[in-house]
Amino acid sequence: MNQLLSNEASQQLVNDIVNLAEKLAIEKARKSQKRWLRQNEVMKEYRCTHADITNWEIAGLRKRRQGKSWYYDRKDIDEVLETFKQ
Repeated sequence: MNQLLSNEASQQLVNDIVNLAEKLAIEKARKSQKRWLRQNEVMKEYRCTHADITNWEIAGLRKRRQGKSWYYDRKDIDEVLETFKQ
């Protein structure tokens, strides 16, 4: 039987396919996450305290109220955290 690819090329192809599948799975999982989080969800997911969130609000994190709960946009949280990195 004739081989189209060498063993090394075949292994590289398999590795590339696996890496691509992992990237797609991570991207899909990230997109399926809720966009708006309540304060307790932010604290749990970002492993932070209420004081941290207050500091983020001072730094520009916006929130919105719905009923008795405050909600934070995941994108806004990520943007504020990026400013702390710089």
